[in-house]
Amino acid sequence: MKIYCYFVPKYTFVAERRVFKVGEEYPVYIQEDYFTLVAENGEFNLTKKGLDETVKNWKDAVKVKMEADNV
Repeated sequence: MKIYCYFVPKYTFVAERRVFKVGEEYPVYIQEDYFTLVAENGEFNLTKKGLDETVKNWKDAVKVKMEADNV
C-alpha cells in the first residue's frame, strides 16, 4: 500500500471511537478508489471527497503532512 499523507494530531482526541494521540503520525493509504486513515484502534475508509472533508473539519485538530511523491 502506498502512503498518501500523514495526519499528525495537535492534541490527543477520539473520533468515532478511534483514538489519535498527540505526537504520532497516522498514515493515510491510497487504495484503488478510496483512502484508508489508520488510527490507534481502527480505520476510516474514505472517498477523495470524504478525505477532503475530514481534512477541512479536523483542521484545528491535525496537521496534514504530505508524502513527498504526492506534493
